[in-house]
Amino acid sequence: MMAGLKSLQMGSRIARWYSIPLLLVLWQAAVASGLVHSRLLPGPGTVWTALLEETGNGALIHHAGITLARALTGFSLAALIGMPFAIAMARSTLMRNLLEPIFFVGYPVPKIALFPVFTYVFGIGTPSKIAFTFLECLYPIVVTCYFGFRGVETRLIWSAQNCGADRVTSLRRVILPAAMPSVFSGLRIALPVSIIVVVITEMIGDSVGLGYYITIWSTRFRFANVYAAIVVIGICGLALDQALLAVRRRALPWQREQS
Repeated sequence: MMAGLKSLQMGSRIARWYSIPLLLVLWQAAVASGLVHSRLLPGPGTVWTALLEETGNGALIHHAGITLARALTGFSLAALIGMPFAIAMARSTLMRNLLEPIFFVGYPVPKIALFPVFTYVFGIGTPSKIAFTFLECLYPIVVTCYFGFRGVETRLIWSAQNCGADRVTSLRRVILPAAMPSVFSGLRIALPVSIIVVVITEMIGDSVGLGYYITIWSTRFRFANVYAAIVVIGICGLALDQALLAVRRRALPWQREQS
């Protein structure tokens, strides 16, 4: 019985992750067949060697730490400020009429157009990266959480009020738990956005971070190092996503099977 269960779990993991080794095989085949120039797309083995070297000498770890610190700071600020905005918009007609047009009209606007303004105000370094990341993450968090809070069934709120719950108790015991799946969906959307934004802005102008690392090695035509940095970005994004899923499983145990 236990052996069968372990085999089933192993098969499930293979079915979930088989695309990664398949991608590596296709990658190696494309390089070996000459479909792409090995200078522009080095083979997986070459990239792996560069990854080990740059991790061993601490370069990738240093730049990755800076990028992650910026991304997580901007993301955390957006989450702390965005959720109260979403609650206010969902529960107050006045706040909804005031803020909804701003968020829904501004959502599709490419925020990168404002990056020169952020650079002028905050400088070229870390503060501008954090501020810009905050802005980019704020919109998906607010909009997704807003729909989650708006989607709480009215009968649940009425039932709590009929049992004597005041507005604060209803919010804490009914509305927040019911909306938490949408809240985590918004956070899961915004988390990779934070990394993307920081890397892009580092590529535009900086002297540290993974974006800078990619830019500097691209100009030297050391593309194995470039792809090594891309692999690091993917690993960091996956690790953060899995950490957020672990928090969600603990906060929402009734949804564990959907993770």
